[in-house]
Amino acid sequence: MKSYGEFCALARALDVIGDRWTMLIVRELLVGPSRYSDLNRALPGIATNLLAQRLRTLEETGVVASSDEPAPVSARVYFLTEWGLGLQKPLVELARWGVPLMSTGAGDDHNRGRWLVFAIMALFPEASALASGPGFPVLTARIDADGDSVLLESGPTGVSTSIVSSDVSAELIIEGSSEEVFLTLSGDRTARPHARVAGDTDALHRFSELTAIALTADRNPSAQKTATS
Repeated sequence: MKSYGEFCALARALDVIGDRWTMLIVRELLVGPSRYSDLNRALPGIATNLLAQRLRTLEETGVVASSDEPAPVSARVYFLTEWGLGLQKPLVELARWGVPLMSTGAGDDHNRGRWLVFAIMALFPEASALASGPGFPVLTARIDADGDSVLLESGPTGVSTSIVSSDVSAELIIEGSSEEVFLTLSGDRTARPHARVAGDTDALHRFSELTAIALTADRNPSAQKTATS
């Protein structure tokens, strides 16, 4: 691990997580504990030896821990320590800062449905931020995108998500590419393709209430990026 050699909290934090791929490994572990093979599949483009090196460094610095799990897992599983979990808030804020960069679309970039778990963390505020408003509607929605299924649960405590099987029942079924789902959840009102949303009238109404809460609702990411350039 290279060091900036500066007596500065930011510099020392970057000493730990500033290397290429490290923060994306943390993103994956914020989605959930993962086997080495899971991480390798979820991070297209990373060399296997580099992944092993980054995990070793994260374990040595106390950000990540691992354990050998019995059958049916039968593998070493990596997970964030309590200190490592403290990265969720700053990384979510960094993702929110980067939302205007999504305005150009996915293009040739890789897509994984599981990445929507982290995207949803960034799209919606914490429940405490809505203390004076109507709050989050009660709703469950299964998102099927790019080979993964994600269960979104909304309620008084906010929005939570988890990776699930494709047969899990929910009030709404949302289908499309990750880009289409992202646009739909973000409250985008442009003519760009959006995900297909199926459910009864009441659930669709509550879904509209939810997307109206998104931090990106009724905003133009392209204009926002231009304004901050």
